Amino acid sequence: EKINGLTPMQRFFLGYTLEWLWQGREELMRNRLLTDVHSPAKYRVNGPFMDVDEFYQAFNIKPGDPMYRPDSLRAKIW
Repeated sequence: EKINGLTPMQRFFLGYTLEWLWQGREELMRNRLLTDVHSPAKYRVNGPFMDVDEFYQAFNIKPGDPMYRPDSLRAKIW
């Protein structure tokens, strides 16, 4: 069932994304890039989602869209 115009799958992806939403000062980001073993939040969301077929279906992602990655280049683990 849609809530506020969003499907359950869209809400799932947006909910995950909101957990990583934050702004840091530039000097903090520079420090983290040099000292933190984890990638910046933007890439912890956008990178993996670009490999998930359900993400493409949920948001109707098509070739030419900024987050489109050809199926042949998507990571398949399981």
